[in-house]
Amino acid sequence: QMQGHLFFGNISLFSDGVKALIEEKPIDERPYIIIMDFTLVLGIDSSAAQAIIKLRDSFTKQFGIKLSIFVTGSTEGFPCEFDLYQGLNANQGEMLKISKINPFDGKEVSVSVGSGSCVCTDLDQALSHAEDTLIAMVKPKLLSSSINLCSFVREQNERPDGTVDEKHYALKLLLRQTPGEDVTLVEKFLSYFTREIYNNGDTLWKQDTMSDSAKLLVCGQLVSMLENETGTTEPISIGNMIGESGLVQKTNRNSTVYVLKDNTVLYSLSRQAWETMKENDPKCAHLLYAIVVRYLTHRVQHVSNRIFETRCLPI
Repeated sequence: QMQGHLFFGNISLFSDGVKALIEEKPIDERPYIIIMDFTLVLGIDSSAAQAIIKLRDSFTKQFGIKLSIFVTGSTEGFPCEFDLYQGLNANQGEMLKISKINPFDGKEVSVSVGSGSCVCTDLDQALSHAEDTLIAMVKPKLLSSSINLCSFVREQNERPDGTVDEKHYALKLLLRQTPGEDVTLVEKFLSYFTREIYNNGDTLWKQDTMSDSAKLLVCGQLVSMLENETGTTEPISIGNMIGESGLVQKTNRNSTVYVLKDNTVLYSLSRQAWETMKENDPKCAHLLYAIVVRYLTHRVQHVSNRIFETRCLPI
């Protein structure tokens, strides 16, 4: 991962350093794929841009790297006047074309998995592409078959039809959020939730509005977006609870949440139900406190990476 400004005065040090890291490895231990993250790079002059393309070429010709992936960190491309995107986004030997499900809109997209180099907008996309390429090198049928589904799609396909079965599935999701807790207690906790259905294009809530509920995503697709950050979005996976921190702390919403698919099912804990739970069932209320702590712990552990990668706090 690079940061700061890349220009004629430091690009040679950078290129030589990367090559040295590869050369010090025995030939049979050298990587098949290299990912270079430019998210923190503020500017690239034309000399540095040309040197980066030459470095990409040396990966293939000198070191036998199968695939070089370059991460822009932005949908606007690299921060330079030279068309570095076009220069780096060049597959030289396509292995396989596969169909995948886009986790943001649920649509099937065609993805080329091949050798050479490509450009991705974020590190998650780069890692996913690298994984697909490695699988394609060993067993491409795994990618071209119906096995190749995103985790949230697999979860949705696991869910049996019918409201009764759906409630059992919601309980199963809550048990994952509350490991070690008694099933009867989690069932009672779930009884305070009400079932809600939303359609594509609906807005669950807007950023900075008052938190009046916490919701468990049981089926469908949601995305969270920071209104004050350009293009900063985060998909919400099935089984995740959202709005729990604001409900407990009585604070405003930290982000806007949109629905991306028709018949999205959520189980919602209203403020009134939460207040009743705290008064009548403190053991159940403890479960929500535990979920809040669990999520906050996860975010604190990853907050540094998030700040560096997106220049903002976690959604």
